[in-house]
Amino acid sequence: MINLQRINLNLLLSLQYLLQEQQVTAAAQRQYITQSAMSKNLAKLREIFADPLLIKMDNKSQLTEKAKQLKPELAQILNNIDGLLMTGGFDPLQSQREFTIASTDYVTDYILPAALAYLYRHAPKIKLNLTYWDKFTLAAMERGEIDLGATIIRPEHKHLSYLPLEKDNYVCIMRQGHPLENEVLTLANYTQYPHGIITSGSDKAGDIDVALSAQGLFRDVALRIPSYSSAFRILAKTDHLLTIPNSIADKLIIGEQFIRKALPIKLPTLQAAIIWHPRFDHDLAHKWLRDELYAQLTLNIPNGTVDK
Repeated sequence: MINLQRINLNLLLSLQYLLQEQQVTAAAQRQYITQSAMSKNLAKLREIFADPLLIKMDNKSQLTEKAKQLKPELAQILNNIDGLLMTGGFDPLQSQREFTIASTDYVTDYILPAALAYLYRHAPKIKLNLTYWDKFTLAAMERGEIDLGATIIRPEHKHLSYLPLEKDNYVCIMRQGHPLENEVLTLANYTQYPHGIITSGSDKAGDIDVALSAQGLFRDVALRIPSYSSAFRILAKTDHLLTIPNSIADKLIIGEQFIRKALPIKLPTLQAAIIWHPRFDHDLAHKWLRDELYAQLTLNIPNGTVDK
């Protein structure tokens, strides 16, 4: 208890945002405080834990080993505090609440099964509806028809609440034996071949096409398809290129005859997240669902190697 007297518990919330965002400015925005205030909080936290927590390497902030150890412990502590402060109204064992979750087919097929099995073990009477995130989903979320989304954060989502998942980058996928297999991707050969686009989930084409357009280039989008699994089957038999998040490539090209290459153009880093409308911020059942789902989805998935 003596140690608790040394710390304002709001600092733990700052620490959580700093560990998640790995950036003072973004963490400050998450906590709705100024960058200066967050910098002061970081200085206090460094003193308390006798560790820098965030360090600069190659012009990027990274967590120290101490910070990496703190991250899961802190998440559990804050979840326990939230549970302590909740009063009445929600018992997961008895709840028959119905929830609708929107995501891509990749998330539905490869990420959600284990997470939902966990949810059903702890809330056996809840009902879950899974649907694809598409261009109509945001409006459905505004109407209260979608409870949660698991997708990439886009500018149009800025008014929504969210829990950040992994950050990611784009890579280019092609079949083994593709004419470009043994070549470094350049803007010239990247735009020479037809491209496929996955239409489920947030817009994964806009960033690419905007970057190409800025250099007076465009690509031939010859395939639009909502399913990753179907896209890969087509990719295996054609010379199409597919540009997708690297973490998805990790899962889908295992055991398959595909290779990935670094892109010849700089694109924004992708931020995956669980998102929801702020109307549900203080809904106890909704909070239980998103916190439990977040805990399950933050299991580490190693990134694979990108060919040059």
